[in-house]
Order: sequence, then structure tokens, then C-alpha cells
Amino acid sequence: MNIANQQNEACLRLPENLTVRAIVPVREDMLKFIDAHEAATIELSDDVQVDISFIQIIEAARAYAGTAGKHITLAQPASGALLETLRRSGFLEGMSDDDAKFWLHQGKIQ
Repeated sequence: MNIANQQNEACLRLPENLTVRAIVPVREDMLKFIDAHEAATIELSDDVQVDISFIQIIEAARAYAGTAGKHITLAQPASGALLETLRRSGFLEGMSDDDAKFWLHQGKIQ
């Protein structure tokens, strides 16, 4: 995990493997990162390997940040393996406007 701080915007770059076998340290690093920053951007590799465990961790992190008055965003809209995992898991169906803004960087699903 790499942490960058540009123009008061904190950015956490996650590793390429975001699957159940590697998710525990990712969870711990994300919680520490959220605790240390008011607003944070999560950056994913173009070649990211992802499964439902990552989506669960991100959703829990969003809830955690919200209860602490903090905000997290994705650096880029979901694409590739992440978008496919969202689709396969049924997450895109009935997605709220807030979820669409977070995951897809759009107000409503088109």
C-alpha cells in the first residue's frame, strides 16, 4: 500500500490482489488510513484482482467513514475486474444514487 498526499488530498493506493486471501491487511490499512484523514481517495491498479470480499470491505469502510464524519472516494470509476465483480454480485441492480456516484462516478445508473 502506498500513501500519497497531494494538495491536501490523501490517496491510498491498494495492492493488485484484493481477494479473500489477501484482504485482512488491506482492511487494517484502510481503517488506519480513514482514521488519519478527513477525506481520502482510494486508488486501484488497472490490473486489480478483486472478489466480493473487497466490495464488502469498501462498503464497510464507507459506512465507517460516514459515521466518523469523513469521506472516501474511488480515484476512478469501477471498471474491468471490479466492475465485473459488482455486476456478478448483483450490486449494480437497484444501486442507490450515492452508490452509483461512489462506484461509477455518476448520479444514476444509465
